[in-house]
Amino acid sequence: MVWLGTYAMRKSKAVELRLYAPQKEKIFLDFLPLKESYEENWNPSWEEWHCYYKRLRIYQQDYNLLLGYFKKIYPTKDAFDGTPELVFDVCFDNWIGKDDWKIIIDEIQKDIDNHLESEKEFFLKFLEWLNEALEYTNIIVVEGNL
Repeated sequence: MVWLGTYAMRKSKAVELRLYAPQKEKIFLDFLPLKESYEENWNPSWEEWHCYYKRLRIYQQDYNLLLGYFKKIYPTKDAFDGTPELVFDVCFDNWIGKDDWKIIIDEIQKDIDNHLESEKEFFLKFLEWLNEALEYTNIIVVEGNL
């Protein structure tokens, strides 16, 4: 089961992917796959993008490695409601659809050999998490707390 119920959600912790970020870092991005519904007029609740069993957290020093790849898909459209999104927002939520994730994945893969070995490992773990999550959803919400 990849989706947690309300009780399990409260007890679960995010998977942390770290490379340079200190243990006491407080600024992060959470990667939250959306539990999709095909009901008519469905409007996702907070719980529906916070219930993935293996949500991902990346702290500021490490997510800075990813920001250039996010910039490659902007401007884009919100994957849920289609509203224009001009920039990636590290302070709020970003609803990114599968097609945009595929662009990010392709760009990271093209560029992977230009990184240090430790960074390659970081990117490969990120790509592994992304590919697995995209098996269960078409939208991953990236939520920042800056």
